[in-house]
Amino acid sequence: MIDSQPSPNFARFLNKEFIEFKTLHELQEVACNAYSENPLYGTYNEARGQYEYMKYEDFGRKVQECRAVLKNLGVEQYDKIGIISNNSPEWAMLAAAAYSLNTTLVPLYEAQNPSDWTYILNDSSASVVFCSTRNIFDRFTKEVLPMTPQVHSTLCFDAKDDEEYGYQTVLGRIHGYTLVEQRTPPCEEDLANLIYTSGTTGLPKGVELTHSNVVSNVKGGRSMSKNPYDLLDESSRTLAFLPWAHSYGQTVELWMGMAFGASCGICRGVPFLLEDLQLVKPTVLFAVPTLYKKIYDGVQNKMKSGHYVQDTLLTNAIQIGSKNAQFQRGERVPLGYVDQIKFDLLDKIVISKIRDRFGGQLRYGCVAGAACSPKVLLFMDAIGISVLEGYGLTETSPIITLNSPGRRSIGSVGKSIPGVTVYIVDKDGNELPPGEEGEICCVGPNVMRGYHKNPEATKEVITTAPDGKSRMFHTGDMGKMDLDGWVSVTGRIKEQYKLENGKYIVPAPVENALGMSRFICQVVLVGANRPYNIALIVPEWDAIRQEFDLKDDIPDIQIVNDERVTNLIDNEILESCKSLKKFEIPKDWAFVAPFTAANNMITPKMSLRKHKIEEAYDDLISNLYGDTLAIFVAASSSSSMLLESESSSSYLIISFPLDSELFGYSSS
Repeated sequence: MIDSQPSPNFARFLNKEFIEFKTLHELQEVACNAYSENPLYGTYNEARGQYEYMKYEDFGRKVQECRAVLKNLGVEQYDKIGIISNNSPEWAMLAAAAYSLNTTLVPLYEAQNPSDWTYILNDSSASVVFCSTRNIFDRFTKEVLPMTPQVHSTLCFDAKDDEEYGYQTVLGRIHGYTLVEQRTPPCEEDLANLIYTSGTTGLPKGVELTHSNVVSNVKGGRSMSKNPYDLLDESSRTLAFLPWAHSYGQTVELWMGMAFGASCGICRGVPFLLEDLQLVKPTVLFAVPTLYKKIYDGVQNKMKSGHYVQDTLLTNAIQIGSKNAQFQRGERVPLGYVDQIKFDLLDKIVISKIRDRFGGQLRYGCVAGAACSPKVLLFMDAIGISVLEGYGLTETSPIITLNSPGRRSIGSVGKSIPGVTVYIVDKDGNELPPGEEGEICCVGPNVMRGYHKNPEATKEVITTAPDGKSRMFHTGDMGKMDLDGWVSVTGRIKEQYKLENGKYIVPAPVENALGMSRFICQVVLVGANRPYNIALIVPEWDAIRQEFDLKDDIPDIQIVNDERVTNLIDNEILESCKSLKKFEIPKDWAFVAPFTAANNMITPKMSLRKHKIEEAYDDLISNLYGDTLAIFVAASSSSSMLLESESSSSYLIISFPLDSELFGYSSS
């Protein structure tokens, strides 16, 4: 392990005024005062082709103006304020203004259906709603407003100045308001956020997060390092592309960054991610595993391109980079003289080019939301970017455990943050000894108040801890904890099932193993009460085309009939699952259409809705367990129709996504 030297900003961190914030409102006000001249939020200026930033002091003034608008709308403390918007400075402004009046923010996703907006706004009793764009505003007023009678005011951020429902229009009508005295500062235990879980099954539940919940995460996260400025400081930049409507993105990108005086470029959207990385040049990036896996797959594809010089250079670069990373982690002696020269050369001509994909200045990545393969983490180490894996849920604000600079264990999701205690318990709630698998539970100030208007659901997940007095949250995840406190997640309790023979299957490890193939984009394991497992696979077409040197103009439907592709996936399954038990390995598979938010098969936070997927491919799944040749046309994301069948040991599956493009193949 490397001991970092205290940064020049360490004395500032020890300044009592800076660290003594107890609410998100206090955090915003103290930060805007302490870092007044620092850049805060950056947005893309299309005319200039670059990101432009507002200062902390400018943001503070905008919060004051927004607070005046809320007062003008008749907002009072404890009211609920809805916002339907992607990430933007206005999103952060409204959140801070809402907190300053001791009201509660109810964030919603632009990508959600109007029916979801209706349910959430009614369940939360939100009385004021802010919409990001005219399109969102029109959809809301047409499809949602008639069904939400408690909503008395709706404003649009990007409306024209003279439109009565425009935010700027209302702001322009306000004269002579007193900015500072309008505040109604919240207490620590007042409700800050009401975040609705997207829900892979059933209706979404409103998670009540207090100021104390979120602030404990901000302070706990920054206390994980010996030097709290190892990860973030005033010179740090992040690129925000995680949705702030979710607790992960909001806590780490909004509030943790602000606590250090860091700046944050706001990504224009996933299609622009690679371009925005080049423009913002983040030093820290909070992400989900998919991003790092894409870079890993891209390098793996290039290493197997068939071009001898390129393949050799990349392979040698990653090998020597891995040796250097082992030294940096304290796992081996320093590189020898020859190896050091080799590393310096290959880092300059090869590895730095990979780092440039992230903007060229990225020091740390942070990942949560799903398991990140140790192979990917070791690869990122080899190219000189340490990726810190963490774990948590919306209900825990969200961080429970975290790896941190100078304190990492690859393959683990880290140790509990300060103030949080992790328990591994059996089905009866009894604490298990280190190394035994059970349910991951936690106690701490990060645990939600409860589910909004749902005491029954709250009682199901919050019980008394083994100490006999503390409120303990049940995550629903299976895991282990070793003697040193390192936590590993092994699967989701509700997703485990039995095969016909009574053997238990935990899908996550199998799906994660298959997902490491560069030829597989998404995968779902199926097998409950069946004789064996099968896999529904969304292929990575670009990698498959490259593998067989196939031209881009060849339709996917022709590729799936290629026996080489069938054999490739068969071999990938066997290779990926070498470390698994025989009964866990899928014996059959099928190519299917991508799982997307548009076909309702993933949630806004990218979790798979497995019940929806299994419903959509019910006939396909049934035939995968039979001995028939079956051709299907998926008429929609939730129905399919058997067109033809005959006896055979293999079968062709043709599925039509919602845009009616042919997609899919399966093989025994």
